[in-house]
Amino acid sequence: MKATADTLPVGEKTAQIQWSCSDDLDTIKTVPSEKIYIVLATKELKMICRIAKISGWIATIAFVGFSFASETRKESTEERRERLRIAVQEICPVSGKSLTGKSAGKTSPVKWTDSETKEVLYVCCKDCLQAKPDAKYLQKIRSNFAKAQSQCLVMTDNEISEKSKHGIIAGHFVYVCCPPCVKKMTSSPEKYLSKLDDLYEASLKK
Repeated sequence: MKATADTLPVGEKTAQIQWSCSDDLDTIKTVPSEKIYIVLATKELKMICRIAKISGWIATIAFVGFSFASETRKESTEERRERLRIAVQEICPVSGKSLTGKSAGKTSPVKWTDSETKEVLYVCCKDCLQAKPDAKYLQKIRSNFAKAQSQCLVMTDNEISEKSKHGIIAGHFVYVCCPPCVKKMTSSPEKYLSKLDDLYEASLKK
């Protein structure tokens, strides 16, 4: 582990300190021991020790305290929904480029909304916001949606395909087994979009 002369207060979330066997202990000896702190950390726990005494090649450390790592922030419903939509959509409706994986590039997908239908899709870059979707890419996206959804969200025993009826529910393209199901979903969009989220999640794990 590498020693440092910087004070590290208990519980402070700063960089870990390392000290290797190749480090010169003679140099370390020139720093007051109360100024040298060592952090032993895992993802869950951080233990902080202080060098109490250095004698030859032996360093005696004293326990100072520990702190628990902060919990990972939970993904919100909207964040999950967007992540799943992008993964299932798979390609940009304008350029046909992949929105996921290594071929997606460094830029994040950008939300695009159809001015007439209010359907929300994702394009690969801001430049694509100014262009119209390509029919052949839209057909591929519709096919991806149908395959991932697989069943009507209202009458769940009924299977759907890309040739099934559909509706735009809160911006999302959703397939149904019959037109009345669109009305039911419109009255409780969050209830049925949550079902769609779960179906998308399950399809991506296959």
